[in-house]
Amino acid sequence: MAEQTRICTYDPAGTAWSDPLPGQAHPTCTDRVNELHQLLTNAHIDGPYILVGFSIGGLVARLYAARYATEIAGMVLVDHAFIDTGRDASSPAPAAFSAHGLDSPPVLISKTEIALDLEDDQNFAKLPERDQQLHRWALSVSTRPTPEDASVCFSEVDHAERNRPFPLGNAPVAVISTLYDSPRYTELQHKLLLLSHTSRQFVADHSTHMAVIDQPETVIKAIQHVLNQAFLRLRQ
Repeated sequence: MAEQTRICTYDPAGTAWSDPLPGQAHPTCTDRVNELHQLLTNAHIDGPYILVGFSIGGLVARLYAARYATEIAGMVLVDHAFIDTGRDASSPAPAAFSAHGLDSPPVLISKTEIALDLEDDQNFAKLPERDQQLHRWALSVSTRPTPEDASVCFSEVDHAERNRPFPLGNAPVAVISTLYDSPRYTELQHKLLLLSHTSRQFVADHSTHMAVIDQPETVIKAIQHVLNQAFLRLRQ
């Protein structure tokens, strides 16, 4: 993608090389939006931007768009609705997830505990050794988001969007989904497609939550789609 457009990545506060926020063991999505906006401003990186949010990062992207709508040209959401924050706390603890397949009938994926880290993915070992080492190091020094953090983020996003229909208007949105079989997951994927009048769904049908390494070509295809649509809008 860097051959087609400028790509910017960063380590949020408390992860990898970035210092943690003072007194913030678990930063909220509002904290993440504030730090990203300040980073882009201080680095003099002018918009409009296409935000690509993976997992809980999709919630940060949505909240950023709600706060700074004029800065957003498009959005790609990579399996960001994975965590089921509505799970019944009284339900029994799920069994372990088999990394050798997406489902092992008769147990549903949604009834199994799926690790939320690249290191536990079946394709992690295919990454270059240096990348694997850096990722393990980053995990050892980083603050990791929890389902509780995700629940707070969902509340922040819902309040910011205020149930407005198509809050991103006509800005192109790509929603990358997997074959995760929870009814709540399917419902949320549908809601994500209602973020924009020009949304499109891409299905990573051979991926666990870690579509970025299971099927990176699907992520690239989605980014290219949004980039092309954003350029067309800017020319109009």
